[in-house]
Amino acid sequence: MGATLESLRVLQDIELQIVDIRRQVAARQRSVKRQTAKARSAEEAVGAAREDLKHSQAEVDSLDLDLKSRNESIARLRDNLNTVKTNKEYAAVLSQLNTEKAEVSRMETRAYQLMEALEGKKRVIAEQDDQVRQEEARLEDFKAQLARAEHSFAERLKGLEEQRAEAAGRLDAKSLKLFNRVSERYEGEVMAQVVRTHPRRDEFICDGCNMSLAAERANALLTRDEVITCDNCGRILYIDKGT
Repeated sequence: MGATLESLRVLQDIELQIVDIRRQVAARQRSVKRQTAKARSAEEAVGAAREDLKHSQAEVDSLDLDLKSRNESIARLRDNLNTVKTNKEYAAVLSQLNTEKAEVSRMETRAYQLMEALEGKKRVIAEQDDQVRQEEARLEDFKAQLARAEHSFAERLKGLEEQRAEAAGRLDAKSLKLFNRVSERYEGEVMAQVVRTHPRRDEFICDGCNMSLAAERANALLTRDEVITCDNCGRILYIDKGT
């Protein structure tokens, strides 16, 4: 391998380390982002449940007031039974009293159902509150992991970037531009080995994409320090002398 290809290989080794660090940090950033969304969703769910509970409580309170009013009406009607003068008046008041009592009975059943539902909603909210606390704790853990990763990688990344700048300085502008373009496409995997597929025939493939290569490319790499790319994947080719 000539000086240019060797410089490219060294640059690739550094680049892959940088890409790996950035990939690890990015993975933790994605975890924080996903967990932030989960925590927010849990908070929104409990917020909606609390709003629903408030409406249910208002319905219970309104029904309690109505029950109180109707029970007062029943008490008055019972008093009226003792003051009516005729059977007709007595029957009318009794009919009204029975109607009120039936309505109170219906309302009491409804109130009991609402109170049961209310208690169920309170239990659900308690569970949701616990879920919110758990999601928030997970979020803080992910944030701590991200902070630790960024801190632990910072010095190493700085050193690698300095090494990368030094290695890049050994290449001409055209080769470096090609390297950067391919690196961006393949996340640092810029170079691909030329592999001989048969020991007795001049048949070669690019190890990056497994597509066949002309024998002239392999021969050129064996005899010249030249930057040659794969027509299919665009990676920079190299060949071991023993190939």
